[in-house]
Amino acid sequence: MHFFQLSRAALRCGLLLVLGLNAAHAQQPAPAGAAPPDSAQLSRRRHRLPEVRVRAVGPERFAVGSRRFELDSAVLGQYRGGNLADVLQARTPIALKNYGPGQLATIALRGTSAQHTAVLWNGLNIMLPTLGQNDFSLLPIGATTRVAIQPGPSAALYGSGAVGGAVLLNSEPDWRPGFHGSVQADAGSFGVRGGSLEARTATPTVAVRVAGSYREAQNNYSYVLREASGPVRYQLRNAALRHQWSISPDVAWRVGKAGELTAAAWLTDADREIQSGVNVTATQAREHDQSRRLVLGYRHVAARRQWAVRGAWFEDILNYRDGGDPSNSRVRTTQAQAEHTSALGARGSLRLGAEAQHFSALVDGYGMAKVAENRAAAFALLRYDPRPGLRLSANLRQAALPAGLAPLTPTVGGEWDLLSLAQDSLLTNSSTRQVTAKASAARSYRAPTLNERYWLPGGNPKLRPEEGLGYEAGLRHRLTWPSGVTAETEVTAFRQDVNDWVQWLPSLSTGIWSPRNLRQVRSQGVEASTALRLRQKQYSGGVQLAYHYTDTRKTQGTAADSDPVGVQLAFVPLHQASFSTDHRWRGWLASGTFAFTSFRYINASGTDFLPGTGLLGATLGRTVRGPAGTSLLVLVQAANLLNRAYYSYPGRPAPPRTLSASLRLNWR
Repeated sequence: MHFFQLSRAALRCGLLLVLGLNAAHAQQPAPAGAAPPDSAQLSRRRHRLPEVRVRAVGPERFAVGSRRFELDSAVLGQYRGGNLADVLQARTPIALKNYGPGQLATIALRGTSAQHTAVLWNGLNIMLPTLGQNDFSLLPIGATTRVAIQPGPSAALYGSGAVGGAVLLNSEPDWRPGFHGSVQADAGSFGVRGGSLEARTATPTVAVRVAGSYREAQNNYSYVLREASGPVRYQLRNAALRHQWSISPDVAWRVGKAGELTAAAWLTDADREIQSGVNVTATQAREHDQSRRLVLGYRHVAARRQWAVRGAWFEDILNYRDGGDPSNSRVRTTQAQAEHTSALGARGSLRLGAEAQHFSALVDGYGMAKVAENRAAAFALLRYDPRPGLRLSANLRQAALPAGLAPLTPTVGGEWDLLSLAQDSLLTNSSTRQVTAKASAARSYRAPTLNERYWLPGGNPKLRPEEGLGYEAGLRHRLTWPSGVTAETEVTAFRQDVNDWVQWLPSLSTGIWSPRNLRQVRSQGVEASTALRLRQKQYSGGVQLAYHYTDTRKTQGTAADSDPVGVQLAFVPLHQASFSTDHRWRGWLASGTFAFTSFRYINASGTDFLPGTGLLGATLGRTVRGPAGTSLLVLVQAANLLNRAYYSYPGRPAPPRTLSASLRLNWR
């Protein structure tokens, strides 16, 4: 109950602060002509850093030549009642291993494992130190304002775990004046109930945002098993999401003309039953996950330099029960970051920084002792544009781990505008065309997790970090017409080798499972995407199509690693594609999605597999304007519209066709 009391208190305080600021702003209007102060520029000539009031200068600025895509805010708004796994599964051709609705959902970028994808919230790594991965079903969409994915090795930018790529979550301050907000109620098939709230306000010096959400689901749908007597229908049991809370208040305060102090919190709580496989004796397993994330930061922007510091405290609690003795885990993480960015003449910028992490873990699987571990890293990021249309970056990171230094991780990248024809404003029928060639190469690493090092019995303190080397190259074509039509196509080829890939195997003498550095894995493939967008008067719409070809195989092993060489890794689909279309006109909203995943092997030998799936989804909404700046949105959504029977994981049937409805009241 203490956590719920803390959550309600945080939400209540945040809402009172939002309302108080809005009242103060209404009573003390800004002088005529006054505007929120913009950040200074690092260079008064050609090389500029973005304005503080828009967004912080993120590390992606130094990721030249790397592929990166961002989910549109309008798309995130459609999935506001769901989690990050829901939107990624519907809108991207990214491989997710999903154990069922509300169950464990992990991501794999470019054929790597879930432990090879770094997840950062407001610039800080939030991967669970014990497991080295994130459960995307525990990350509600409404808690963040921006979601971006950067496939490919990027350890120089984001540190340990960014071997396959990184998922970047941000909740940035909104400096638009006035009081804005919305409240939403959700209901859907199989006992889905939920709601969400978002409120924000800003004065010239303070911006506040508070978001909260609640969700529950019975997940009591039926499925069919083929038995000797014929098809038999069963009902899914012990799969309910009893509750899932999320509260995330954010505050930003402008200090003087060039400083900004930010504070953010993200509190989550989920109580769920753990579904057993359909061919396994039913259990009463339950899992209770709690996370508390607090961040405090300050950044200062001068004429030609910028510096920033951040401090964070995280607590992750995972309690599992299945009749017998419970398994409890609590990990507290303290992080600190400092960085300084300076302009190098008119065309370059250099960022130097350092960070430190301290883990304190109390885990039943480690015995009675509390485990503590320290990690640190220093990095240098260089961006240089030698001429218009040519952008270069070179980055370097060195991390120190308890077992010694991690591999040195450099990254180099470049982009060259092969063709760039500016639009002549005097010719209304002209267009703007740009063709850009891009390439990057990077070394990456993954530090051993706390479970891999300290689990009893079987933990291996001498485990080496996994090490990756990746390359990518591609072309991007962008075409814009004055009529409001924009077309963009991008093709990227990649290759990546991962050495010392960790495998858990039983000892021949004792039978105890233990992690060892055993194999080398190679992942290579092609990613292609195209998007067409149109905006005219009261209409805006677009079509997006993406395709991923991912070939991931073990290329080398040891005598202890009996898995065959040259077979596509389990749960890595060879082909994935996604299609989506969105249309808005005079208060109407219509969207459609289609996600295809080819067959996936479910064992190392490649003899058993899950068939390919194609899932169709649709959304229809209508916004009605009300008095005093209010509006009401009615939203109806359908998933698995064709009612396909499929398995998202062996023994765990996915839900059939599901329908949901949302009612959202907006005000400004």
